[in-house]
Amino acid sequence: MDQLLWFTEVVRNPVFVQGSEIGKVEDAVLRLEESRYPVLTGFLVSVNDVSIFISSDKLEQLSDESISTGQALSEFSTFERRPQEILIERDLLNHHLIWTKSKLRPRLVTAKDVGFARRGSEWRAISIDVATAHRSRWLKAKRSARDHSLVDWLDLVPLVGHVPSARKRLELRSIRKLHPAQLADLLEEASDVEGQEILGALQQDPEFEADVVEELVPARQREAIRHRTDAEVGELLSEMEPDDAVDLLLSLDQGRREGVLAAVPHPARESITQLLNYHPESAGGLMTTDVITLNPGTTIAQACDALRSRESLPHNLWSIFITDGSGHLVGQIPISALISADPEDALGKHAETELPVVRPDSDLSEIAVLMADYNLAALAVVDDGGFLLGSVTVDDVLPRTIAPGWRRRQEALSE
Repeated sequence: MDQLLWFTEVVRNPVFVQGSEIGKVEDAVLRLEESRYPVLTGFLVSVNDVSIFISSDKLEQLSDESISTGQALSEFSTFERRPQEILIERDLLNHHLIWTKSKLRPRLVTAKDVGFARRGSEWRAISIDVATAHRSRWLKAKRSARDHSLVDWLDLVPLVGHVPSARKRLELRSIRKLHPAQLADLLEEASDVEGQEILGALQQDPEFEADVVEELVPARQREAIRHRTDAEVGELLSEMEPDDAVDLLLSLDQGRREGVLAAVPHPARESITQLLNYHPESAGGLMTTDVITLNPGTTIAQACDALRSRESLPHNLWSIFITDGSGHLVGQIPISALISADPEDALGKHAETELPVVRPDSDLSEIAVLMADYNLAALAVVDDGGFLLGSVTVDDVLPRTIAPGWRRRQEALSE
């Protein structure tokens, strides 16, 4: 294991220039590099209330007692931040980082110290001593406690949106591997500035951003779009599942809803407008209209071809609904059955025709009981005449039936 030199062991230590003490270590400078350990480029030294910069490659000694250089004091200049540079004490310590490989889920952690190690001719920051919301009250200052809170730098993503001149911002690829629900959890923990930094990266992929916003609690959803124009919010709603888009639209101030809805492109606006006619906690309000319907005579092979030829598929595709020529529900076939059936068979041969359905005004308790009793991931919503209106899926029902506080219950117990 590398022998680490900790920043807190170096800061405030004396600095010697040609054998004479000229000041104290004020801060250290890191240059961020994508997918690599940051380089320790040098130190800020306070000399008569002026900060000068001493480059790491000019040092003769760097230890937990002092730093020294053989250069003359006149050769050093005042510090000017260069692209992708951050200051450890000013910009990193007591600020948040995203711990992407945390035991249970990605989380925000607080940097408490930075450990350096030699890598060839350079010093690089390779480890962070962190504190989490659950663990901070147990962290101890003594060095023997460090083993319990050390995280490899490469498992962390720094949030430096608060650093105006750093020019290094959160990149989408650094968080794209996380699940939308995990990113939603991070956004709910983040400060306003940190949240805007994460959302700024997500805007590079509108569909992925929509998936994340769908997972946010209403208050955080409103916060995410607070600074956006009606046109920008309308575009976001068009990428969301219709039922989730309706929930977000209804959470806006009454005076803003009309402008946002008008900015939603067709045909997403039609789907949203249709769902606005229903109570949010009813089957009509919970259902998605983004369903796939085929007729009973379609073969399994033709159905698979139809799915492959679509530009996009519903986010939660559990079943295909079988309808007649007038749009009346005949049955449904789970995707698992579609995959295993003979390609030449007609869908009608494998359709489940005795499954329960609900009306648009059915309430959440009725929906949840039916889905549990029949082990359904998708439940059809039909009108009084049997016309298919949409489908309620388990991902919309489950969050509404989980008791408050359960979402992080297991994580809290593990700490």
